[in-house]
Amino acid sequence: MYAYVIRRLLYAILTFFGITVVTFALIHSVPGDPVSFFTGAAGMNVSGPALEAIRHEYHLDRPLREQYFHWLRGVVTLDFGRSMVDRRPVSTWIFERLPRTLMLSGIAFVLAAAIGIPIGLWSGAHSNRLLDRGSSIVFFLLYSLPTFWVALLLADLFSVRLGVLPLFGMSSDGYSELSLGGRIVDRTRYLILPVLTLTIGQIAIFARFSRSALSEVIRQDFILTARAKGVGEGALVWRHAGRNTLLPLITLLGLTIPYLLSGSLIVEAIFQWPGIGLLYFDSIWARDYPTIMGLTVVSAVLTLLASLIADILYAAADPRVRFEAGKR
Repeated sequence: MYAYVIRRLLYAILTFFGITVVTFALIHSVPGDPVSFFTGAAGMNVSGPALEAIRHEYHLDRPLREQYFHWLRGVVTLDFGRSMVDRRPVSTWIFERLPRTLMLSGIAFVLAAAIGIPIGLWSGAHSNRLLDRGSSIVFFLLYSLPTFWVALLLADLFSVRLGVLPLFGMSSDGYSELSLGGRIVDRTRYLILPVLTLTIGQIAIFARFSRSALSEVIRQDFILTARAKGVGEGALVWRHAGRNTLLPLITLLGLTIPYLLSGSLIVEAIFQWPGIGLLYFDSIWARDYPTIMGLTVVSAVLTLLASLIADILYAAADPRVRFEAGKR
């Protein structure tokens, strides 16, 4: 088990460095000078020596390899540099906005799992029936819907046409003057649309995955034996097959986090939710290299950490994985 965990950890570290190298190279391969781009977009009339001083401050006058290793030394101490837009430390921006994205993604994950898994198990227990086929088509359609399209449809329906939910932001103007209950209600109203947008696609993923897993488990010999002994269908599905079905769902943990993080960029940009997704979008638009790389590090660490936890949980729950890892 320990050898398996160490091996997966080494894979995660190598993957992390690969992500940073590729992202760093792609960012710096974009034509044009980011300093000139930013000062021109801001309408600033900056002289040549001043531009060179700014480039020197952000180490943009050095070779690309030296820039990367200088940035990497700062990452070890959680120093991602300063934003080229407002000179604030990038780490301050990230740690200020990260909890908002985690709240948004966490609520969507819990709702999707609580709704999608029971529906998928029920559908798998009644496979090849009319309702099962109909639900499979619905899940496929939900999974196929683009996130931005769902967000725009929900915004148009609930904010523009019905006017029952706010469209932009995280809270109303008088949020600080509200009572505790009023703040909870106000924040919930602003959460509904972005959470619903992220949840719709995730429900389809959980439902389809759990249905497929149950359909596979229910054909196993121990299920046939339990059915031959007279075990009822309800107990057979929920008590015997259900527990074994939940085992493959552990792998969804490693798949869901990247989906939610990538989806949050689009959702936060549309609903102007002030999380790291919106910060990522604004940083790319402004070509703010330090902020883009800092956000890339955080996203990569969260994704790899979720994948590592999923691998460890799977190995802890399935003795076959530990046995195969011990043989290597």
